[in-house]
Amino acid sequence: MGQSIEPKRHHYIPQFILRNFNDKNSQINYWDISAKELQKRNTRSVFMNKNMYRDEVNYPAHPTLIESTLADFEAEISEIINGKLLSTNEVVITRTELEKLRIFLSLLSFRSDSRKDQYQNNKFDEETRKVLKDFSTDDFELLWKKELMELAQCRSYEEIRKNNKIDEIIKTDFFNDLNGMYMTLVDSYCGDFVITDIYPTLEIFPIQPQINIHLHCFYPLSPTRILILNHIMFKQATNSILLESMKAFSQIRGALLSMPINKYSHQGKMSPEDEFIYQPQKASFEEVQYISALQLNEARIGIAFQNAEKITDSVFAFNRRTDTKQKFFELENELKK
Repeated sequence: MGQSIEPKRHHYIPQFILRNFNDKNSQINYWDISAKELQKRNTRSVFMNKNMYRDEVNYPAHPTLIESTLADFEAEISEIINGKLLSTNEVVITRTELEKLRIFLSLLSFRSDSRKDQYQNNKFDEETRKVLKDFSTDDFELLWKKELMELAQCRSYEEIRKNNKIDEIIKTDFFNDLNGMYMTLVDSYCGDFVITDIYPTLEIFPIQPQINIHLHCFYPLSPTRILILNHIMFKQATNSILLESMKAFSQIRGALLSMPINKYSHQGKMSPEDEFIYQPQKASFEEVQYISALQLNEARIGIAFQNAEKITDSVFAFNRRTDTKQKFFELENELKK
């Protein structure tokens, strides 16, 4: 029998999401930021690194076990995202499905290219470094891989809470995501969303130097639908100075902050069978351009999209802003051809 082929292309944005951005020829339009070149690509070749999750130290008998475990989780979540969240009608998911989905969304931040760089190059303050050393030697990259493996096997927050191989900082991050953010689904009918290597992209509210609040996290699911996690303060009934400041700063307003309808199966008691009903909201032309501007501003490696004509206005508007870290005039010229 022939030897099994180990996966070498490890995607930090799952291919089941990237394929939603394919054109009619099953290719994705990709702007390579460093090369300043517009390319037709297969999703296998974008938003990935070769052997990114390979671990011969923790798992010598199966060094691609992390990638395989992530792939198993992706297969489960693709049934929720592509099977339910992209529905043209209202979206209904159970509490079990929602919790699993929310863990997966938090995991996308932890498995990212930028997070690996943080662990690989020891980019932590001293207090964080002390906590992490209780779980590892100075090789924090190996710790990142080990914890990534543990998280990729969790399907509930209770499993994360009980897992003593996951450090308290990561547990806190995951629980803050669950308790501190709520989800909306938003559609665009006037221009497409792009997808970049920074996934999710954040809208950040500065409180003090080096202290920020994540107001919104943006996860494009297709050219016309985006999932947004909103800070829990936006659903508060009572006003506060902080909430008013957040509302004044953010450009995500109105219907885009809509909350789901909760349908409890047992009165006064949470149950795995509880349902959450989402009605996708419509983003205006200006809102689509603003979300795209956040994404374009943070992109480091590449930008992908389905239809050049439907993102041209967003790129044009971004290049005319005065508050950006970078520009894409070369991309704009290519889109106009």
